[in-house]
Amino acid sequence: MTNDDPNSADLLARLTRDGIEHFWVTYYDYSGLGCSKSVPPEVFRGTVESGVVFTPANLDMDILDRQPPTATWLANSGDFLALPDPASYTVLPRFPRTAKANVWMRATDGGLWQGCPRTRLQAVIDDLASEGFAASCALEPEFYLLNKVGESEYEPVNAARMFTQAGLQQAQPFATRVVDELRAMDVPVDQLGKEYGQGQYEMSVHHGTPLEAIDRYWSLKDAVTDIARECGYIATFMPKVYANWAGNSLHVHMSLSDLEGKGNVMESAEDETSLSQTGLWFLGGLLTHAPALTGLGSPTVNSYKRLLPGSWAPANVYWGYGNRSGVARVPGVGSRRHIEYRSGDNSCQPALFLAGLLAAGLDGIRRQIDPGPPYQGDVGRLTVDEMAELGLTFLPRTLRDALDALESDEVVAAAVGDEILPHLLSIKRSEMEAYELTVHPWERTTYLEVI
Repeated sequence: MTNDDPNSADLLARLTRDGIEHFWVTYYDYSGLGCSKSVPPEVFRGTVESGVVFTPANLDMDILDRQPPTATWLANSGDFLALPDPASYTVLPRFPRTAKANVWMRATDGGLWQGCPRTRLQAVIDDLASEGFAASCALEPEFYLLNKVGESEYEPVNAARMFTQAGLQQAQPFATRVVDELRAMDVPVDQLGKEYGQGQYEMSVHHGTPLEAIDRYWSLKDAVTDIARECGYIATFMPKVYANWAGNSLHVHMSLSDLEGKGNVMESAEDETSLSQTGLWFLGGLLTHAPALTGLGSPTVNSYKRLLPGSWAPANVYWGYGNRSGVARVPGVGSRRHIEYRSGDNSCQPALFLAGLLAAGLDGIRRQIDPGPPYQGDVGRLTVDEMAELGLTFLPRTLRDALDALESDEVVAAAVGDEILPHLLSIKRSEMEAYELTVHPWERTTYLEVI
């Protein structure tokens, strides 16, 4: 097998030109964890041309690093090849003479392997192109900077208020270092700001193609984690760290253009704020498939302690212009109009989540799904009866319900693919069952001396 990407020769030249001695070949598993092998210069050519070997059994491990009883990729499952994507190559300034590239997972004969999240995202990109569309996307994560106190407790690094200058001042040198790091990696940073929670921050990078958006997200997340550690902090993207803290979201921004990239086809020509008919249909697809997208974008038990009414995190299926309480909103005016999907969090596998989102939107266009009128209020302040009168339904309230919705949704399940979906469901249900069988400290505090 050889890499037929014409940029592979350029990748070899860049490794030499950049003085790289440690090349990290990286894939992100179905839980979103980065998995790498470091290769030295004497095997750069073989790595770039033929990839390095991993086993599918690694992908059947849950986040507890164990194989569920339902796993089917076992020790006899063979290998896959991790082939570096030259477009994802970047130097890691924080590590001397080190660079990385994200990979395409390939079959051992060099052919496409549908167990690769990146390949599944590319399939949806191709599907959009068949209808005359190209997507532009950006992923916007939130995270906490913490100090560890005691064996298993944490406290925020500061008590600065939301979006205050003090929040940036008190996070130096972290804030400066992480922005400088990403810029040196050619990741275009848009902004870094202090978020609502104490010690909570939000960072966004510039939009790009779906694959660029995913690669930029991984660069951001890894840089934040590494540089926080070097500054003596712990960075966490966990959806809900403590019950009384604000949750960490992963907002996904999406727009469509024609294949020549000459215009945002989501803009209405009638005014500066509304969506075009194509944009409304795309939005209708997102709302129709929202239950399944919740299973894909919020795939841990912790996720459902964030998605609560009145919490600034969406709990209901509706949309609005500029309305941050819905699962989707239309931010910006004029050429900045696009759709922001707000229920996901950083425990997802973002390539699969983005594949599901784009497939759901495309289904909306193909079936001309009406999203209904926008809602401008905060549903979190309504009673259940008032929601029912307005026809506002809930997102899945538990991981179990969300995974069931994902499994039964033909469009979103097809975007994930037959090769990945059963393994993704297996590991997530394994984590859920482990949680349900664990006796938590709250239970002892509540029941032990009373019952």
